[in-house]
Amino acid sequence: MNTEKGAGDVMRIRFWRAVWVVVLLVFAGALAGRAQPHRITDFNRGRTRSLSTPFPEAGTERDGVLYLPARDLQHGYELWRTDGTPAGTGRLTDLCPGLCDGTSGTLGLFQGWLYFLGNDSEHGTEIWRTDGTAGGEELVADVCPGSCSPLLNGWTVWRGQIWFLAQKSYDAIPVLWTSDGTRAATRPVASLCRKLSICDFGPYTSAFLAGPDPSRQGLVVGVFESYDAKSLYRTDGTAGGTVLLHRFADQGSGYGEAATAPLYFLDGSDLWTSDGTPSGTHLVRGLNGLVDFVPLRSSTRVIDGILYIAFDGGEWLRSDGTAEGTVVLANVGPGSNPTVGRIGGSVFAVAEDGIWRTGGSPETTSRIDWPFGLIQAAVESAGRLFGLSYAEGGSGAAVWTTDGTLAGTRKIHFDGGPQPDSYVIAAFGNGALISRGARELWRIDGTSGSGERLHAFEPENGGSGPTDQIVVGGRLLFMGLASPTSHQLFSSDGTAAGTTAILATARDPYSELGANYDPAYSSLTRAGTRAFFNARGRVWSSDGTREGTRIWHPNPSYAGFRMTAPIGLFEDQFVFSGILDLDGNPHRCPYGESEPWVSDGAHVMKRLLNLNPFHYESYGICENVGLSSAPGRGVPLGRIALFAADDHVHGRELFATDGTTAGTRLVADINRKQRPIDDPELMPRPPRLIGLGSDPENLVRAGRRIFFTADDGDTGRELWVTDGSYRGTRRVADLTPGPGSSKPRNLVAVGDAIYFFAAHGTGDGLYRSDGTPGGTVLVSDLAGVSQARDLLAAKNGRLFFAAFTEAAGTEPWTSQGTAETTHLVADLRPGPRGSSPQNLKAVADQLVFAADDGTTGLEPWISDGTPEGTVRLGDLSPGRDASTPGPFSIANHQILFGADDGEHGRELWAIPLADLHE
Repeated sequence: MNTEKGAGDVMRIRFWRAVWVVVLLVFAGALAGRAQPHRITDFNRGRTRSLSTPFPEAGTERDGVLYLPARDLQHGYELWRTDGTPAGTGRLTDLCPGLCDGTSGTLGLFQGWLYFLGNDSEHGTEIWRTDGTAGGEELVADVCPGSCSPLLNGWTVWRGQIWFLAQKSYDAIPVLWTSDGTRAATRPVASLCRKLSICDFGPYTSAFLAGPDPSRQGLVVGVFESYDAKSLYRTDGTAGGTVLLHRFADQGSGYGEAATAPLYFLDGSDLWTSDGTPSGTHLVRGLNGLVDFVPLRSSTRVIDGILYIAFDGGEWLRSDGTAEGTVVLANVGPGSNPTVGRIGGSVFAVAEDGIWRTGGSPETTSRIDWPFGLIQAAVESAGRLFGLSYAEGGSGAAVWTTDGTLAGTRKIHFDGGPQPDSYVIAAFGNGALISRGARELWRIDGTSGSGERLHAFEPENGGSGPTDQIVVGGRLLFMGLASPTSHQLFSSDGTAAGTTAILATARDPYSELGANYDPAYSSLTRAGTRAFFNARGRVWSSDGTREGTRIWHPNPSYAGFRMTAPIGLFEDQFVFSGILDLDGNPHRCPYGESEPWVSDGAHVMKRLLNLNPFHYESYGICENVGLSSAPGRGVPLGRIALFAADDHVHGRELFATDGTTAGTRLVADINRKQRPIDDPELMPRPPRLIGLGSDPENLVRAGRRIFFTADDGDTGRELWVTDGSYRGTRRVADLTPGPGSSKPRNLVAVGDAIYFFAAHGTGDGLYRSDGTPGGTVLVSDLAGVSQARDLLAAKNGRLFFAAFTEAAGTEPWTSQGTAETTHLVADLRPGPRGSSPQNLKAVADQLVFAADDGTTGLEPWISDGTPEGTVRLGDLSPGRDASTPGPFSIANHQILFGADDGEHGRELWAIPLADLHE
């Protein structure tokens, strides 16, 4: 890529950004005033069941404020904060706008900043930091450039720096990194396997950073080279400062706390200790005879230099690093995996059936009587324990606190009584925080012993949807909730009177679906003039009316049936990829064997053919376990439809069907390379060699041909085209010559040609192809763009897409098929974060989409491809909260979409098309 050209483009982007901000302010009020979205429905006015558990135990406390991951119905998992009051409890970030998850947990504190794992949808999950204010977050490290997410294997502070171990993928080499907390000074220090030479197993090594060694001269690193090889090292990040502390004879486990106390670890049944030097690493004693079982994991705690460890067999052991000082204190119960800690001056172990205390010897170890059933979890806070218990059978939940004596043990009282599902707990202030009922955050006051609700993540008015929608017969069909316990298929003409529920779609919607309903479960899709979807274990079809919605010819002997992808509609026959559930038959259970099925909706529903006939003989309740050909979504081409499938002979290749068994055939074996197979349990008569398969993807029809991407085994993944015949199937161009892949994607048809993105230089380029090598050309090198996505074509061939640059983040772009007309539309969120455009939908010659301008959250926008014609269509959920609008569909001269205004839950909204052109 031309560096000078790229730098110039970045400067132009910054200049036009300033201009566009002024232009947007001038024009926004006028256009927003003429096109106001309005809410159509409020079907569900009760609570919506959601899996919105806050996780206080995954948080970090700073200055009396706990920062924790939590999820609400508008934003996915993000970073929240609480100071222990309802008013001081709220969402801090919307790092990944929309329902995607922006954080998975905090890492720790460093120089006044809180560090956490974050995902902004552009960089994958990386290390971020925040100053604790809204909008005060920033990216620290992009370990794996692009949208990939590295594996973070340990994070610690040492010698005034942050240190962490990361792998770009499971098969990548572990690398030690350091940082002063800023992105500019975050850098890799050393490859464990190359520079430090502390692993021999090649790229499949994994490692874990335990923390500074006891002398604080280096960092303790555990290296796992295979199932049989594991070593412990100390390193300061240089080859000369890296020494082997111990090579394990067994898999080993049980790293102790290594900051200010000796490091303890287990090697099989032997207990070892180390001061961080090879000479100070020695065997304490073998534990055979003291404990019955040495687990891979155990509960450990180092207190004042003494190791306390509880084994799965129930033995609670302490060690001072000598053989004589290594003794079993008590048997606290097998399988309890107790928590070990300290209350005041006493060391304790919280087992499943009670609390044990010790003065450091078996004679001073005793169990207090326990009145509250089986203990699930406990945490230390302000010299007390706070915990959760259940009565036998899992009922009768109790939250309690204790000072380690029966007299000092009392139950915590909550308004509304106990709720026994999915508690999690964390120490906080003088008490604790509890995720109560999985969907509420409560604080336990350690002084009064009472509970107070800080936030309810299930709103009183939870909303009905939609989450999955399609247009059929001029009406919108969508899945949603008619009430907290009634999941329905709705039909709408875009008016309140014309929006009705036409089918109850789930037998047990409260437990099965709720607000986290998975659109893939229904597979709501269109074929011809009808919609097809899954409901009640059957395949259904609908023309958009109650009368025209019916089961697509069920067989009553089937326990359940699920469509995974439509393949094609041939007159009155619908061919699709289906999974038959035969749990009702104790002699056969194919475990999700997906094959092509066909139905005429009246008389016949059968498997079209067993494209992958191979299976395993099984035992127990199953007669055999069939392998799946897993047909993908089909694309029609004249009287046939093309789809990808794996017949376990050629690998995953391109197939065609005309809706009959005889007319279902392999189109082309694109990747003829093979691999040997030696599986005596595979039946019947397995081949000795099976194809690797080209894995056709991105099938798009343009005129009389279908374009797709495939890997022939020699030239990597490139662009291909077919007319449905063997001779008419060929590679279009090798855009990245040789075995490398250009990875074409986001194929979109404009007439008989297609546009698509493919690798170009260090980023993405926009290409056009008419299906010939000479007609496949670079439209724009997209200078400065490292990632482009969501390409679509509007009226008159105008293209819209989202693209990421370091200067502007991800913003909307447009093109009219030439380099000169390919550019950023508008920088909606000035700065490097980007507005994260999503749910892009072409409406005539304009684009409707959702975006976050950094002030109003994720809201609906419209663009005609110019800065002045790009404006927000209202702030449906006022303030920083997002309405998370989309997807957008056009029906009855309106744009219909789901949105959450923060008051009525997620409901159906509309924008009349006429309002967009006034």
